[in-house]
Amino acid sequence: MFKFDTEKIFTNKKYIILLAILCTFLWGSAYPAIKLGYDVFGIHSDDSYLKLIFAGYRFLIAGIILITIQKLMGKSIMPKSIGDFKGFMLLGFIYTLMQYVFLYIGMANTTGVKSSILGSLSSFISIFLVHFIYKDDKLSAKKITGCIIGFLSIIVLNFEVGTINGSFKLMGDGLLIFSALMGSVGSIYNKNLVKTNDVFVITGWQLIFGSLMLIIIGKSAGGNLSIASAESGILLLYMALLSSVALVIWSTLYKYNKVGNITMYNFLTPIFGAILSAFLLGESIFEVKSLIALALACTGIWIVNRK
Repeated sequence: MFKFDTEKIFTNKKYIILLAILCTFLWGSAYPAIKLGYDVFGIHSDDSYLKLIFAGYRFLIAGIILITIQKLMGKSIMPKSIGDFKGFMLLGFIYTLMQYVFLYIGMANTTGVKSSILGSLSSFISIFLVHFIYKDDKLSAKKITGCIIGFLSIIVLNFEVGTINGSFKLMGDGLLIFSALMGSVGSIYNKNLVKTNDVFVITGWQLIFGSLMLIIIGKSAGGNLSIASAESGILLLYMALLSSVALVIWSTLYKYNKVGNITMYNFLTPIFGAILSAFLLGESIFEVKSLIALALACTGIWIVNRK
């Protein structure tokens, strides 16, 4: 059976850079993939429950993939204690259900470029949250400056030339901000769980629990979504793989490294998301406000995480 030294790989600077770039690329590609999925599955902007089922199918497949891989590697798919399932369910509720309820509905009411930039807010929200949770990770002048610059990207992104009113939409931009908040809370809680349990086990089960919640809510409201073509099946499989691969790699990087050394790469996610949205969806990335907002978001993340 093939074995490798996980700690050695995930603490090697060269591999850390490559793995972090891979994760941010995958997460960036998720934004246009979701928008493409709406077209492929025929999901309209007002089909909220179909969006939940779509997300549920994606994460259920992702969770099953991780649990299967864990089993094939000859490792236990069960947590250290049966009581840990409560933690997995709570993580699934926050990290999968709540984060993606807001994300999938919000993305239907805005562009992929805008979504990828607003998604970067999770980095700044995490900075504020950990200040109140960890004694050794307090706010500093550098972090506050970076967060202010990052939040300015929201103002720029929603500014409309020739009017004092912004283009902020609660059901679009607002839900994406709530999604970023849930992602931050989930990341912090996940970091605590990986101290006592295998990353594959935690990620696999939380995805399964969260996806079942999404599917049950969508189905109970009368939603029905079928995989009617090879195109829809391939897209769904890709989205499931990007979720499972990125979450496991990122969680493992968090486990063996300081959070600050890893989060510095988050600035790549909105860059990949904006570029891929422009390429795959035909959206404009060269609007002045989009470029300025992207630059502000990335600059903020860099300032927050630089030594």
